Amino acid sequence: MTRPAQLHVVYRSHGGENSKGRPAWYSKLAGLRSFCRAVQVLSEQRPDAGPDVVFLNDGPVPPQRLDVMERWGEPLTIRGGSNRRSYLQGLALARRRGWAADDLVLLAEDDYMWRPEALVALVDAARDTRHADVDYFAPYGQQVPDDGTPTRWAPVGSTTSTFAVRVAALRQDERLMLLCALSGGDFDHSTCLTLQGKPRFGVHDIVRHHPPAPGTPAWRSAARGAYLTVMRTAVDLRSLRRPSRRRRMLGAEPALATHMEEGWIAPGPWEDIAAAHTGPDA
Repeated sequence: MTRPAQLHVVYRSHGGENSKGRPAWYSKLAGLRSFCRAVQVLSEQRPDAGPDVVFLNDGPVPPQRLDVMERWGEPLTIRGGSNRRSYLQGLALARRRGWAADDLVLLAEDDYMWRPEALVALVDAARDTRHADVDYFAPYGQQVPDDGTPTRWAPVGSTTSTFAVRVAALRQDERLMLLCALSGGDFDHSTCLTLQGKPRFGVHDIVRHHPPAPGTPAWRSAARGAYLTVMRTAVDLRSLRRPSRRRRMLGAEPALATHMEEGWIAPGPWEDIAAAHTGPDA
């Protein structure tokens, strides 16, 4: 009898904040609690799916969040120093753990809110024989109305650094993901397009880049420009994958999670979910 695919999670977190616009109900603690609620629901409804959760913390996190992590998984502290570095360490961790090739890895970020049924829907999609040729699943990415119907899965062009991938595909694609991460800018979008065989950068993007910080020496600016030109050219060349290596990516409709950033919030009852996971009794 074939062993059903299990879910492994690398949940990346950081103790600090950034300057992004956030909704009034934004809370990393509430987001973490909502994710752990989804873990609980999965454990109850699909006990053969795991999940195995690693909380990859870039530096120290507040004690209240660490307490939640210790109850629901394995906290690991790293010294990444940036979103890009912790992302790459998350990919490497997923490779080193020796998980089964048919299993699913969810790479999650700490500024998301999750529906209780999110992980059940994700595992069911990965186990669905109709999706046998699909390697990537995006719980967030489809900006469709939340009409109360069961989760559907449809092709999606791009998503963020919160996505699920089959272990075998991750091992094959890790070097490509590394290349995309080193190409500057929104590397998650670059990764999604390149994996699907779609060029990311036009000629303008290859030869012209975001201006460096004020006061940057001219030689450093020139070196940075040359570096980005080389890396972006390499990314576009890697997008010319033979058809058998082009990946399919499906996104959940409606979204099973949302990025807690103004302008990028998916339709859904997120404020109610946040309220349910806020306060001492959450």
